[in-house]
Amino acid sequence: MAKEKKRKQPADAPPPGEEGQRGEPRKDKKRKKEKAEATLPSQIKNKDKRSELHAKVKREKKAQKRQLARERSQAAQRAAELGEQLPEKQVPRTIENTREPDETVCRPDDQELFAGNDADEFNAILKQHITPKVLITTCRFNSGRGPAFIEELMQVIPNSHYVKRGTYELKKIVEYAKNRDFTSLVVVHTNRREPDALMIIGLPDGPTAHFKLSKLVLRKDIKNHGNPTSHKPELVLNNFTTRLGHRVGRWFENLYLFLKKRVALVLLF
Repeated sequence: MAKEKKRKQPADAPPPGEEGQRGEPRKDKKRKKEKAEATLPSQIKNKDKRSELHAKVKREKKAQKRQLARERSQAAQRAAELGEQLPEKQVPRTIENTREPDETVCRPDDQELFAGNDADEFNAILKQHITPKVLITTCRFNSGRGPAFIEELMQVIPNSHYVKRGTYELKKIVEYAKNRDFTSLVVVHTNRREPDALMIIGLPDGPTAHFKLSKLVLRKDIKNHGNPTSHKPELVLNNFTTRLGHRVGRWFENLYLFLKKRVALVLLF
């Protein structure tokens, strides 16, 4: 009988019946790696593991920075050897060097501005005739880092109270706040388990503003972070110099109690 010839298979070929199983461990490792990279330090409860993740992220950032500096140095050295023009030195973009001149910048002697301050919606609170009282709530589907962000807001904003939204419409929440003498309503909106917007409603008659949140960093995500104290915060407003900025700055002041001893909270416009 003739012997059957066996086909030669490559050395790295998987055994019969295991073709679909070979690529699975690599995919699982890739998924685990992506999941580990997406994990934030504030989501890790173990302090040692949280510190390890902080150190790992810091090392990666330093290595990336060194690599970019090395590439710039090599490019400048090659240009000098070839007698070419050296590459321009990169200047970081800041708020100060990118600001365009604005005609609406407030002047110290603007009497019209002062008259408007005496007639706006925030005058009674800023003159301490009314004590600010803030109600904080969420969108209907709140999850992820929303509760942690609300907890930090309540530590920063004095005399603030949290009410669970549930299935109530925003109009009913506004009526609830009006009936209980709240002066402002803050709504934290989340998208894909991340806080992405803040809506601030002045009570009882407005105004209303919508602020977008990007790259939110919680206190627990900052290495060697401090803990909040019982002092009332101080609001430091920088560059709120235009008419719109002046009004927004007064609006932020409208959320806070005014006391002599305070802790600084810096907001940049």
